[in-house]
Amino acid sequence: MNNEYSPVVPENVITPKLFKIAIIAALAALCIFAMFSSFISEEVISRSGADLVALQTAKPVTEAPAILVAVIGFAIGCYGTIVGIGGGPLIIPFLVFFYGWENELLVATSLFIVFLNAFSGCVGYAQQKRIDYKGAVKFALAALPGAVLSGFIHHLVNVQSFNVIFGIFLICLAGYTLTSIKKIDAVDTVKNSAGSGKKAGWRHFKITDAFGYRFSFYSNDMLGIKLNLILGFFCGFLGVGGGVFQVPILIFLLKYPTHLATATSQLVTLLTCAFALIPHVFLGNVCYAEAAWMGVGVVLGAQVGARLAAKLDSKITMYLFVIILLAFAVKLFFI
Repeated sequence: MNNEYSPVVPENVITPKLFKIAIIAALAALCIFAMFSSFISEEVISRSGADLVALQTAKPVTEAPAILVAVIGFAIGCYGTIVGIGGGPLIIPFLVFFYGWENELLVATSLFIVFLNAFSGCVGYAQQKRIDYKGAVKFALAALPGAVLSGFIHHLVNVQSFNVIFGIFLICLAGYTLTSIKKIDAVDTVKNSAGSGKKAGWRHFKITDAFGYRFSFYSNDMLGIKLNLILGFFCGFLGVGGGVFQVPILIFLLKYPTHLATATSQLVTLLTCAFALIPHVFLGNVCYAEAAWMGVGVVLGAQVGARLAAKLDSKITMYLFVIILLAFAVKLFFI
């Protein structure tokens, strides 16, 4: 097949009851948790170490009404799901603004919210049948060692110097993405040819989504696995889940169609966040109570974002992605 996708007779998208139940259950749990957050927070603090107690009991920079935090979470969830990221680059600045946290608490709580966002986004994209499950699991497993390791050594790294270097990299990536947007939907006939598919590490992937579009392309899985061995560390270290890096890798290096890339990136982000959260959960770094209302917002927003993404042109999606790259770079420089 020589095109990124070909339309067939559109079909109605049927929402399985299981997906609805998963979202409703997540929302119900988060709402109940948020309503009793003050009691939970006190219990967590009583079991935490001295440094963590000082940070968690510190007065917030500003009083944040629950409804405002939920609305912000909704916007982040919607936007993040459209561009295929968990929303970490947007979540972290708001956590800093509302609570004034630094380092471990900030990263851990951001990862928890990103996890909720990615979970809801995956549910939405699963309904649309646009996720490459095999590729996503491969890439997430490759990211596992680095994601877990990052939680244990975060306090040993000079964060400020690292942020400046990485911010410069993201600006370069944004520039490259802008200059390459016109090429996104063009098929690379050399790498996506049948002959290339026979090379070691290349996999032919075909799928028909819930809207009736047929996708067919070759993916260099071996390259994706090698990159995610490194990427896993950065995802956990920065508290962003990895979608901000995963999307350009899937599109520009692994040759995924844009809509499949953003959907598959959500699943990789979900799994990578789960791995990266493990050490933070054991170390008691996650502030669940403070994250609950924003969690409610991102879960709802991700559902809306998945539906909007299906209607957006690939190039618009990438322009939105460039905005998030630049926003993240600014965050690394100044926050």
